[in-house]
Amino acid sequence: MLLFLDVISPIPEFCVIDDNKVILKEKIIQNESDRLSDNIIQSYIEIDKRLNLTQNLKKISTTIGPGSYTSLRVGSAFISGLMISRKIPYYPLSIEDILNFNSKNSSKNNIGVFITSSNNQEFLCYKNKNNVMEYNKIENNKCSIPKHIEFILFNKTEINKNNKLEQIQFSFFEEFYKNYNNLTFKKNIFINPIYISNNQLLN
Repeated sequence: MLLFLDVISPIPEFCVIDDNKVILKEKIIQNESDRLSDNIIQSYIEIDKRLNLTQNLKKISTTIGPGSYTSLRVGSAFISGLMISRKIPYYPLSIEDILNFNSKNSSKNNIGVFITSSNNQEFLCYKNKNNVMEYNKIENNKCSIPKHIEFILFNKTEINKNNKLEQIQFSFFEEFYKNYNNLTFKKNIFINPIYISNNQLLN
C-alpha cells in the first residue's frame, strides 16, 4: 500500500493506493477551523484499523509546500515518524513536480500554480525565465503575475476571476496518482518543507 498525505490544501487528507487503485480518500479535519494536530493521529489510527495500513505500508508521500507553516510542520513530523520507524521509501511531492507533470502534457510550458492553503493563505509559484522556482506569498490580495506566465493551475479558487489568463483547477492527489509510478521513492530522506515568510524561502 502507498499512503499519500496532502497538507497544503485547506482540508488535509489521507489517500491510500493499493495495486494501482485508490482504496481510500479521507479528510483529516471536517472544516478549516479544526486543527490538524488534534486530528491527524486519530484519523490515521482509524484507517490503520480498517486496512491494517502500517503492516502493509510500502511507500509514503506528502506535499511539501508552500502552505500553512503549522500544517506543513505537523504533516512532516508525522510522516517522518512513520518513515523512520518503518523504514519506508518516501517521495516529497513539490510544486515543481506539479509544473513538470503538466508541462509534459501541454504545449504551454509557462505555468503558474496558485495555492490556497489553510487560514486563507495564498501563494503564487512558478519557474522564472532562468528556469528557477519562485514562491510568493500573496498579502492583502496584491499579486503580480509575470508576463511569461500563460496559464494558471489552482487548487481551490481562481487567482483572479477578472484575469484573462486560462485557469485550470487541479488536485494534489490526482496529480500524484497519475504520475506516482514514474517517481523515485527513497529511504532515509530528510523532509524539508517549503516555508515562505515575507516572500523569503526558509529552510
